[in-house]
Amino acid sequence: MKTTTENTSNAGQGLEQLIHLISLPETKNETTAGVFKGKVISAKTGARVFGVVVELVGTGQTYITSPTGYFKMTDLTEGVYLARFSVPGFKEVTEVIAILNGEPLDVTLALEVV
Repeated sequence: MKTTTENTSNAGQGLEQLIHLISLPETKNETTAGVFKGKVISAKTGARVFGVVVELVGTGQTYITSPTGYFKMTDLTEGVYLARFSVPGFKEVTEVIAILNGEPLDVTLALEVV
């Protein structure tokens, strides 16, 4: 009889361990890549700005805004970045951004005319 009680107790522990493993959050290797996207406009006129260089400082990743002022950077790992926006005729802007849990970050940035 005592042996049966021990087996039942061990079976319960195994079930508890399985439930614990199932409930664990995803590991960092399993997270999806993030996206940084948005549009750049003129603070003065509200017009979209073409040709803005969007750079994630220190990563080697750059993008130039489309004729409609849009940009999209994909496959970003989770973390904090320094984003620099520059184009002749406008003041350069540097912003700190955070890519978290593979969620897309969508911004609208208004550049001041020089």
